[in-house]
Amino acid sequence: MNLPLSVTTQLSVSSRERQQYKRVVATTVILLATVIAGIIVSITHGAVDIPLQSVVDMFTGDTVETHQIIVAESRLPRAIAAVLVGCNLAVSGALLQAVTRNPLADPGLIGVTAGAGLGATIVLALVPSLAIVLPLVAFVGALAAAIVVYVVSWQPGIGSSPMRMILAGVAVNAVLGAFIGLLMTAFADRIPALIFWTSGSFNGRGWGHVEMLWPYSIVGIVVALWLRSRLAVMELGDDSASTMGVPVERVRLIAFAAAALLAGAAASVAGLVGFIGLVVPHLVRIFLGSNYGLIPVSAIAGGSLLLWSDIAARLTLAPAEIPVGVITGLIGGPYFIYLLYRARWLK
Repeated sequence: MNLPLSVTTQLSVSSRERQQYKRVVATTVILLATVIAGIIVSITHGAVDIPLQSVVDMFTGDTVETHQIIVAESRLPRAIAAVLVGCNLAVSGALLQAVTRNPLADPGLIGVTAGAGLGATIVLALVPSLAIVLPLVAFVGALAAAIVVYVVSWQPGIGSSPMRMILAGVAVNAVLGAFIGLLMTAFADRIPALIFWTSGSFNGRGWGHVEMLWPYSIVGIVVALWLRSRLAVMELGDDSASTMGVPVERVRLIAFAAAALLAGAAASVAGLVGFIGLVVPHLVRIFLGSNYGLIPVSAIAGGSLLLWSDIAARLTLAPAEIPVGVITGLIGGPYFIYLLYRARWLK
């Protein structure tokens, strides 16, 4: 029996959606397993290796007090902070790529992270007693930088091309980096509190930083999830999205604000960590085969990637510690060159 074309099409779409859903679920389970494994490795390995059994014994109060202090007050909050920052940067990158339709948009490449870093550096240099407002100030700096890059790269009737946005981002990064360097020179006595902004680090991160970060992370990610259906429609183009009832400019503004909030909060805790927002959404799209489930899966993948990057930063030259931004740069830099080559900009 031959089914009508409309019924056949609906069955095909339904089957494709089921396959996409299964792929999202499978990828999510695998990524969650890597996060759990990363947390275990993070809390058991370091300058002092702690047997996993000692960690398990903590729940019964049968462990060495020193081990309990190291895990509970240092390694566990550091691991959680790395996961949250990775989630923030990955979702921020996914949002920026969606609203600009620019596959190379990234909080670090287009100046958002540098704007957040400058805002946070101003607080640390001038009023360190107000460190509790770091995420808010970093958000303002990140949003301002995003707006500047977007305005500079915009051309009426054409929009913002990937190359113009990259060039504008390079220029904004250079200017903001110069201001950060100026502040570090002028307040050299506070360099220990400032130096990690230039390369990113989780050294010394504790529960206070987690408490400072998680409310902004939840707000930003919830907004991103709320926007995902509208962003999917906007992939068809502004005119088509407007015809379908999507308030394009309002959605773009909210998405920019959410991306800036996420990147700003991340920078206020970890400093200038680059390439997570660029690499993760691309790899997730490859694994998923589409944008279906992109934002939640990117959040988990970003957390896993940055957690394992922090583990590599701690253990590669132990007992010395490499800034985590160096590790993400070694991962993201070659991948960025690959993307440029694939887009035929280096041919």
